[in-house]
Amino acid sequence: MTLQTRAPKTGDTIATIKTTSGELKAIIFTDILGEAATNFVELAKAGLYNGAPFHRVIADFMIQGGDFTNKNGTGGHAHTGKGTTIADEYHPELKHIRGALSWAKTAAPRSIGSQFFIVHPKDGTAFLDHPKNGGPAEGYTVFGQLFDGFEVLDAIASTKTGRQDKPVEDILIEDVVISIQD
Repeated sequence: MTLQTRAPKTGDTIATIKTTSGELKAIIFTDILGEAATNFVELAKAGLYNGAPFHRVIADFMIQGGDFTNKNGTGGHAHTGKGTTIADEYHPELKHIRGALSWAKTAAPRSIGSQFFIVHPKDGTAFLDHPKNGGPAEGYTVFGQLFDGFEVLDAIASTKTGRQDKPVEDILIEDVVISIQD
């Protein structure tokens, strides 16, 4: 068992993501990441994800949401305020395995806002990982890991989509509750 696949332990930060398709539960790695984990926690605590859709769904790849401003994948911002973004963070034990929560970004440095994705395929998406040789931050920042709700992930990932991989029927984040594991 690795850091990423272990069961929640006392003191872990837990995110319960309530969606119109069911609940997803994840450990948020606040104990090993800085602002990348804080960003999600603070956006969730502010209620900003409430009502945001999963606007991009690609089966056997990922489900993406978190655009609470434009609700179409063109908006959002970091927890530090409108128009702000944060930088990538890298931890060698955090990989893009099934159920990993990772920040969406552009090719520009320091471009993480509020949009995130959850990895869907059973074999993960290792090509999204940061390079192991300590090179430039070419990959994406993993900041959490599902431990419950994989059937919900599968249901969302298998939904019918239209143009630009947008679900035909909206799948919304109703609420994200942050708690500390007892």
